[in-house]
Amino acid sequence: MALDLNNFSNNQTEVSSVIGDKTLRVGIIGTGGISGAHIKTYMAQPDVEIVAGCDLIPGKAEKKFAEYKVENAKFFTDYKEMIDTVPMDAVSVCTYNRTHAECTIYALEHGLNVLLEKPMSVTLEEAVAIHKAEKKSGKIVSVGFQPRLDANMKMIKKSFNRANSAEFTMFRQAAAADTVFR
Repeated sequence: MALDLNNFSNNQTEVSSVIGDKTLRVGIIGTGGISGAHIKTYMAQPDVEIVAGCDLIPGKAEKKFAEYKVENAKFFTDYKEMIDTVPMDAVSVCTYNRTHAECTIYALEHGLNVLLEKPMSVTLEEAVAIHKAEKKSGKIVSVGFQPRLDANMKMIKKSFNRANSAEFTMFRQAAAADTVFR
């Protein structure tokens, strides 16, 4: 069944097969809130193994991995040590925004593909440095912009599409919910 790219719903299925017998070995750098989505998605893939986790706060990666029942992973508080010592194919960078570039560039320089949480970087110079490191390494950086498809973003887009030039709508994302002010 082909996916309908104009209908982004969770009930679509795609049947495909994995070619080859290689398992993708992945590490997670940063185990805050968003890392759970990465872990959950990786664990749903039959050909992916999460082999390491890293967080600046001692014990935080262990706690997050236990929450998702990730087994046999190694844990670190220094992403460089994790990259230098654990054989991996890729990393997810789920750190604070200001550290995205340094973690990504280091991973690329060590031959790893990177799934990078948004934003790609906090400066244009960092974004250019990431791009240059990607090209030099021959590896892939994919920046996650998945929220454009979630229900809140769809509601915002729908509201803007309905708005006329005399109406201005401002949206502010609050901690617990999205709020609309007119």
